[in-house]
Amino acid sequence: MPARDSNNSTWYDLRYAEDFNPRTDALNDASSPSLDASLHFDNMRHVLELRPEPLSVETEPLPGRAVDVDGNIYFVDAKTCTIRVRRCDGSEVPLLCDRDVFASPAGMAIDRRGLLYVSDRVARRVVVIEPDSGSVQDIFGIGELSEPVDIAITANAQIHVADRAAGSIVSFDARHHCVGHFRPQNFEGIPVAPKPIAIMVEADGSLLVADSSFPCLLRFSRDLKPLADAELSSYVHEIAGSSKLSLDSLAGVYGKRLPRFLAGVCSTHVRQSTLSHDGGQSLVEVHRTLRLLGLRLDQRFADNGVFISAVLDSGRPGSTWHRVQIDAELPTGTKLFIETATADDQSKLKNELLVNPDSESRTRWDAPSQNDRLIPFSPLVSDQLIQSPPGRYLRLRVTLESDGHDTPRVSSIRVRYPRVSYLDLLPPVFRRDPESAKFLERFLALFEGVFTGIEDRYEEFSRQLNPDSVPREIIDWLACLVDLSFDPSWPIEKRRALISEAMELYRTRGTVRGLERYVEIYTGHRPLIQERFLERPSRPAYLGSQGSVLGCSFALRPACAILNPEEDAFRSFAHRFLMLVFLEDECDAELILPVVQRIVAVNKPAHTLFGLRVVLADARVGLQSTVGADFVLGGRESLKTAVGGCPIPGGPAIRPGVLGVDSILGGRRPEYVRPISQGLS
Repeated sequence: MPARDSNNSTWYDLRYAEDFNPRTDALNDASSPSLDASLHFDNMRHVLELRPEPLSVETEPLPGRAVDVDGNIYFVDAKTCTIRVRRCDGSEVPLLCDRDVFASPAGMAIDRRGLLYVSDRVARRVVVIEPDSGSVQDIFGIGELSEPVDIAITANAQIHVADRAAGSIVSFDARHHCVGHFRPQNFEGIPVAPKPIAIMVEADGSLLVADSSFPCLLRFSRDLKPLADAELSSYVHEIAGSSKLSLDSLAGVYGKRLPRFLAGVCSTHVRQSTLSHDGGQSLVEVHRTLRLLGLRLDQRFADNGVFISAVLDSGRPGSTWHRVQIDAELPTGTKLFIETATADDQSKLKNELLVNPDSESRTRWDAPSQNDRLIPFSPLVSDQLIQSPPGRYLRLRVTLESDGHDTPRVSSIRVRYPRVSYLDLLPPVFRRDPESAKFLERFLALFEGVFTGIEDRYEEFSRQLNPDSVPREIIDWLACLVDLSFDPSWPIEKRRALISEAMELYRTRGTVRGLERYVEIYTGHRPLIQERFLERPSRPAYLGSQGSVLGCSFALRPACAILNPEEDAFRSFAHRFLMLVFLEDECDAELILPVVQRIVAVNKPAHTLFGLRVVLADARVGLQSTVGADFVLGGRESLKTAVGGCPIPGGPAIRPGVLGVDSILGGRRPEYVRPISQGLS
């Protein structure tokens, strides 16, 4: 059953990979979409966009920079190939006096112990330095690295090194032992020849990798699985609001380009309150921010690309298609156009007829305006009326254009049908002139689009008040309207049933029927309530009278000076009840009984006391032996655990073995089980 709006119109939604990617088995078939080589659909981000073109000039790695918990800045002096330190007091000194330690220092990072890691791209190694003394603590990566240009250290001290020449990310543990490497490529195998130049660690432990010839940031999970690519601009935009560590002291490195959004790095207060108890997370964040602020990735996209949808079927010949709605991001310098073609014969909308300009039967594309003038879509104009003539079938042609610096990103395309025209509500005189009627219909469509949206919101609100159709994320809010709160163990189906019967349960609250129904909704089985006053003896028993046996039918209890035996027997059974809760498995009792306990405690009469007893599919003398309540004579055969004997299709029927009846787990002991023919000893 297709979804419909308040005007009884339905729609097609194009938003998944199969809606945009051509089928290899039907390239020229009308049932397959058509996609230019300059376009691609990103299945991770679910967007259709122009492909990035290879860059003519590769991006160079960033100069090495690092910041410690005191706010001291470590950076590479390109002239002398040495590392210098800029202190918080403004002084600047070399980190190492010996210039022969590094051949060409590159990327740097500091771990939570305060050790400085420096990659040497020429010497093909990583040097570990203790910043306070300037002594070399360790050297690793020799023979495992080809051109290390950057280093990133996670909060748990795992070290990732970007090796540009090898086209890989090499990982080391806290003891500087190599634990693996991987090629930084996304799901589509792009870039074909990776050249990582920068690596960053996100707050959740995932990795960001910048490639010298790719315009986007590559993303990878903790276990190094590819994730959706990310735009560099979106990360830089979020830095000011997410960073916990001040970067004001970096103004000496970046100059006025660095945004001044926090203060107070060079202070013991920040170190004690922010950095000492976060396990190195602040260091991870500041090094990530350093790279994002300094990173500049060139981008160049294809100029244009065309997507042609598969044939959309309205199911009725001569159907008038209504409008096209676009959910797209259109950065500055990009445009998006949509044209439509309709026909009652599906064969007229094949791919070769749509794109071949020399074909005599080439389909005419209808633009969303007169004279075939294309009106571009924009965030302010996200929908257009379909101007093609009536027809059962429709195809879309979407054109994406760019100035090369960015690309349109189409998330979804919605095509509504049939047409809902307010002109149908006017007298026939308004249709007397066809041209005037066409203009009036388009004019009224402006109001129809607004009013339909308002009516849809009213209907959506009505659906959200229906517990049978409300989505899971709203069901708890709906429960608050009737003063209900759910235990986390309540499944969605039982929540819907409880809200649906909330009014009836409130009406019968505190009664036997109301309690039994409430518990039945949760457990799936109607419980049995035994009111204890029905078990009260007609008169008290006295020791020595006929039928009174001490310890069996007669129990001694302390004497009561206030109440006589008749009143004491009355109070012992008054205002009390026992609920028998039927369960299929004893293992469910630990989860279900606390919830049932709360249900009964909240809904029972306040002056009553109660008890719960679990009833399982068995019989226990003295515990489950009340015929008609917890003991059933001649009931169904109890469940048995089958051990083996799976039937073979087409073979003879095999009776499965039953554990505890004719099957025993473990080895067969001669002294315990013997064939019947041998008898028993």
